[in-house]
Amino acid sequence: MSQTLFANAHVLLDGAARLQPGTTVLVEDGRIAAVSQGSIAAPDARVVDLGGRTLMPGLIDAHAHITGLSLTPKNIAYPQAEIAIASANYLRNCLMDGYTTIREAGGADHATAHLLAEGHIVGPRLYYSGKALTQTGGGADFRKPDEEIDPCGHVGPFSNMSTIADGVDAVRRAAREELRKGATQIKLFASGGVVFPAEGHATRYEYSNEELRAVVEEAEARGTYVMAHVYTDEGVRRCLKAGVRSIEHANFVNEETVAMMAGHGAFYVPTFISLVQRVESAAETHLPDAIVHNLESTIARGKQVYRWARKHGVPVGLGTDLWGPEAQKCQLRELELRLELDSPAEILRSATAINAELLMEKGQLGTITPGAHADLLVVEGDPLADLRVLLDPQKNLKLIMKAGAICKDELTA
Repeated sequence: MSQTLFANAHVLLDGAARLQPGTTVLVEDGRIAAVSQGSIAAPDARVVDLGGRTLMPGLIDAHAHITGLSLTPKNIAYPQAEIAIASANYLRNCLMDGYTTIREAGGADHATAHLLAEGHIVGPRLYYSGKALTQTGGGADFRKPDEEIDPCGHVGPFSNMSTIADGVDAVRRAAREELRKGATQIKLFASGGVVFPAEGHATRYEYSNEELRAVVEEAEARGTYVMAHVYTDEGVRRCLKAGVRSIEHANFVNEETVAMMAGHGAFYVPTFISLVQRVESAAETHLPDAIVHNLESTIARGKQVYRWARKHGVPVGLGTDLWGPEAQKCQLRELELRLELDSPAEILRSATAINAELLMEKGQLGTITPGAHADLLVVEGDPLADLRVLLDPQKNLKLIMKAGAICKDELTA
C-alpha cells in the first residue's frame, strides 16, 4: 500500500473560520485514511513534515472550457490537433494552479477523459458535459444570419462545444447521445448570451418547458443532472420548474427568483472572471462598445444576485467560464474578485465542499476527511487570513497531490 503522512500541518477544514494547527493526515492508496490532532502510526509511510504550512483540499472549478484557442467559442474551423494540444495545456495549467477537479461546461469529451485516465496527459479530475445542447438561434448557435452550414457542409452551431437540437424528441435524443458517450452531466443553453448573443434576436429564454423537462428526465434516468447557461429571470424560473439543478450565471434575475432557487434546492454558479477578463481585453479583441457596456452592466447586476443568494441560503459554487490559453491565466482571479462580496472562508467553501456537492461528490472531494479522495494542496501562508496567497501558485503552492499522487513537490525534492 502506498502511504504518505503529512505531519505538523495547519489544516483547512470545511466550514472552519480558522486553520486547525498541529494536524496529522495519512493518505493511503489515493484516499485520506486518517486525520488526527495527535500522531498516527504509519511506519511504512513517506513522511512530509509541513512545518506549520497550510494543508487544504484541492480547488474545484465548476464551469471550465478547455477546447478554446481564443476568446471565441466559434471554433469549428480550427484544426483538431491544435484544439487537442490547447486542451492538454489548459488541463495541466489548471492542475498547477491548484485546481484538482474541473467540471467542463461544453467541448470536452470521452477522448480527453481517456487520455487523462491513462496518464497520457496531466490534469485535474474531469467531469465533462460533452456537447452542450442549444436550440436553433440559441445561445450556443454561433452562426451569423447569412451562414447556413459549417465549413464541413453540416447544419451546426459553428462550435465544437455545442450541438443544435429542436423539439422534445430531438433534445431527448441529443441528451441520450451525450450520456452514451460518457458525459457526467448535461449542459444546455436556456437563454441568450451577453458576449455572443444570437444576431437574429437575443432570447429571454430558450427551449420550451417540455423540452427542458425531457432533458432533465434523461439526465435523472442516468443518475445525473442538468446544468443550464441562463442569464434571464424568466429563463431561470423555467429551468427551476423543469428540475434543472445547476444554474450558471443568472446575472439578470430578481430577488424573488433567487429565493425560488433556494426553494428548489438548486445550485448557483456565478462566473465573474470571464466577464471581467473580456472587458479588460476588449481593445485587443476589438469587442464593440455596446458589448463592453453590456458586460459591465452584467457584472454589476451579478454582484447583487450574489448578495441575494447568500441572503437566501442558495449554495453558491465557483466557476470561471474562461476561453483559451491566455484567458486561463486568470483562472485563480475568480477567488480574488469575490473578496468584495464574501469572506475567504465562504469563497473557499464554494471552491471546495460546495462544488463537490454540486458534482454529486459530497464527502469524496473538496474535504479533508477519512474516505475522501486525497486531492490536496500545501500552501505557504494562511488563505483564510489572506486569500491572495493562492493567486501566486509558483511562489506559494508548494505541493500538489491528486488521487494520492504528488504532481508538484517543492518540499522534499
